Amino acid sequence: MIGPLLIFPLLIAVCLGALWRPAIGVIGYYGFVTLEPEWNWRWSLPADFQYQKYIAAATLLGLLVTGLRGNRWTNTATLACVALWLFLGLAFVSAQSSLLPAASAHYLDLLWKIILMATVAIHGLDSPGWITGALWTAMLAQGYNAYQITLHYLQTGVSLYAHRNWGFKGDNNGYSIFTIPVIAISASLMFGSRPLWQKLLAGAVLTLQMHQIMLLESRGCMLGGLAMIPLWLWYMPKTTWNWSAVATALILGSVLAGPSVVKEFSSSFKPEGERDSSAESRFDLWKAGWAITKDYPLLGVGPWAGQKLVPRYLGLATDAKGLHNVIFEVSTGCGVPALLFYLTFFAVGWWIAVRGLRRRKQQPLPEWAETAYLAAGSGLVGYFVSSMFSSGAALETSYLLVSIGLAASLVLEQQGQELSAMPLDEHEDSDAAPDADNHAPLIPDRGVL
Repeated sequence: MIGPLLIFPLLIAVCLGALWRPAIGVIGYYGFVTLEPEWNWRWSLPADFQYQKYIAAATLLGLLVTGLRGNRWTNTATLACVALWLFLGLAFVSAQSSLLPAASAHYLDLLWKIILMATVAIHGLDSPGWITGALWTAMLAQGYNAYQITLHYLQTGVSLYAHRNWGFKGDNNGYSIFTIPVIAISASLMFGSRPLWQKLLAGAVLTLQMHQIMLLESRGCMLGGLAMIPLWLWYMPKTTWNWSAVATALILGSVLAGPSVVKEFSSSFKPEGERDSSAESRFDLWKAGWAITKDYPLLGVGPWAGQKLVPRYLGLATDAKGLHNVIFEVSTGCGVPALLFYLTFFAVGWWIAVRGLRRRKQQPLPEWAETAYLAAGSGLVGYFVSSMFSSGAALETSYLLVSIGLAASLVLEQQGQELSAMPLDEHEDSDAAPDADNHAPLIPDRGVL
């Protein structure tokens, strides 16, 4: 009965809170998306109840009630969002001549909601507290799922969800890609939080998430996880505690990765002819994706419809075959221009985060912003490496990272303007005793709309 007793009161609270502060709706929306209560409590909750729909509606209504209160947009953030909406627009145009109309309609039904809420998140997460709340909510919600997957393995001794879907985000590869951006959030909170209990909690969740990736046997996401490590090491705060955490994580990773995980991961690097059928087929699928893209470069063959042509290009006796690559899924489905718009959104978000981290010595960052930037800068790299082996374009967490990174830049921009607008005597007082979490010496990003 924990589902009805917990989830519905929480849903009501989030919807009511969203009417007062849309940021509450944004955080609640991604919390429900990440937690998947319709799966975790599927025995006591209706499987088709649309929690996110009610939260999104309340959030949009809250924006209207509060007079569109939120961040002031810069040209950079606007560029990212315009590119994302142009990608969606071209996807809708491509769907009009789709080879798989039903698949394209389902894909677009997911995509427009994801893009809408990503845009609302950039606008609505307008304070350090809300941004930090979004990070913690996503981490704890997914951490609960990682705990459940690990618990099932410990109770049965079988890694069931390596071969069966967990939740409604796809197969083992799909859910692992969904998890990778949240792993970046967990690591960033572990490195960036000050209270010891927060560091330990984030580290515990990170351990569960690493173990989940291993249990689901997603080689692409194992590579994605490894790709994030250099960015963590380079950009994390260089403290004794953090270096100790890195050493502990490496030890735990080596302990948790049993022989089967090592064998599965190592098979990705075997030479041609020695790879298993799954690894070998990825290269054939990429060749087919490139060929389809060259033949249909402008609008593709319809969102999620490139799979229809793969058997023809590879000579397979099947009706459809997924491309297992986010680049080719978008290019074959929506065309090369749509792919460029899609990549622009993520590239802008990634660059904003990395630029902020690189300039820390000249422009010190408050703790919350450094954590947000580290999550976005590392998590987007992990996401795209993982999505080279299975697509995550219709999964929410990668968009959340960009939204958090851009929202952080907008909040910093506003704080920089407020600081520069202070009278001289107040400015000197603030320099004497700054609130590190709310004000930092900044050079604002120009071009506020």
